[in-house]
Amino acid sequence: MKTLELYADPACPWSWLAVRWLTAVAPARELQLTFRSFSLWMRDGSDQAPGVPEFVRAVAVAASKESVRVMRVFEALRDAGRGDAIERLYLEWGSRVFVPGPPQAPAPAVLLEALAAAELEASWADAADDVRWDAAIESSNAALAALTSGTPVVPTLVEGRQVLFSGAVLSAPVSAADGLEVWDALEILTSEPSFVGLSTAGLPMPSFAQ
Repeated sequence: MKTLELYADPACPWSWLAVRWLTAVAPARELQLTFRSFSLWMRDGSDQAPGVPEFVRAVAVAASKESVRVMRVFEALRDAGRGDAIERLYLEWGSRVFVPGPPQAPAPAVLLEALAAAELEASWADAADDVRWDAAIESSNAALAALTSGTPVVPTLVEGRQVLFSGAVLSAPVSAADGLEVWDALEILTSEPSFVGLSTAGLPMPSFAQ
């Protein structure tokens, strides 16, 4: 069993594509995947990359704020020994937010829908507005920063203290068979001691079409 940690922000579309991919391949490749919070809002506030269209900027900022509420629930679940439920909640929330069509900021009600679909009590939503959980998120942000050089980004996949990838790896969902091939290729690359890493340039806008 290979133990991996995925640092992700629920508001990040690249994180969502990585989550879909990795949760699909995990059973077949005996991967134990742990989700770690990383808040882009805590990292950047309302700042966005230069050149981002204004309507995309507004949606991204609103989504980053809402994702802090989601991550507070993640950390409350983790603290209560319910870390196994984080994956279910992430998948249910993301499947309602990242859909084909123009990007839209997630409404707070999506969290309640996702909790119900993940078979979690609605009372977990109380943690979403409890700022006491922010310290746990900030600690997770700091943990990723300690593992990477420069500004930490999401998604980042870590095995032990080895960063397997950092940043976008997929721009659209992949089939089950293709997802396994992508994982196998990544394993081959990262097992080579001289392999430096992957980088992206001219990244296309993400697609969520099935």
